[in-house]
Amino acid sequence: MTIGNLMHVISRLHFALDFDGTICPIDTTDFLLESFAEPEWRDIEDRWQAGEISSRECLAAQVALIRASEQDVRRALSAITLDPDVPRFVAAARQYGADVSVVSDGFDVSILPLLAAAGLDLPVTCNRMVPVGGDRWAASFSNGNEGCGSGTCKCAATDGKQHLVLVGDGRSDFCLARRADFVFAKGSLAAYCADEALPHLAVSSFADVLAFLPALVSEMSPTLPASAGTSFEDLNA
Repeated sequence: MTIGNLMHVISRLHFALDFDGTICPIDTTDFLLESFAEPEWRDIEDRWQAGEISSRECLAAQVALIRASEQDVRRALSAITLDPDVPRFVAAARQYGADVSVVSDGFDVSILPLLAAAGLDLPVTCNRMVPVGGDRWAASFSNGNEGCGSGTCKCAATDGKQHLVLVGDGRSDFCLARRADFVFAKGSLAAYCADEALPHLAVSSFADVLAFLPALVSEMSPTLPASAGTSFEDLNA
């Protein structure tokens, strides 16, 4: 599929944003595990990487190994900052009339306060990390889907979005990347999109996404003013 195949008039775009490694430069779940979990969490991670267990099984077992109070978690997360260009991207996308949401296989305990600290009010679909007494936690998955091994099924979360642009970075985005009309891809997602010949642009930050946003909008919505000079053919060269 080439970029030129995306030429169609649309009434609305929807941007689905991954959180860990995308909106947030680091993986906040790994950060909490490295900070507070019993060392066995790494063995569980290896089993997931080897394909022996699903993402949901991996996350549930790892969260059960965290030993931290709610105050400890809040204090640790308070030192993390998001990609500084995310607010500008959200404002620019909304100026074009686009919807923007967060779809993540990470946890509310990280995502919600960090978005709020950055002044971002966005719909969020993610997993929950629930305190269960003392310094113990449990993972809760209310956004899964039968047949999907992720805690949050990103395809189900964006079902019905016909003109979908994904901004993501890793394995949890692979399935949705196949369904999206276009992908801004970081990390291993960029390699996956290239291998699968999916329409995408490799980016390193939201500054790159912002730079190419006018070209994307003018290509996917020709009724809007054309961008100044950059074409989709240029992006995919």
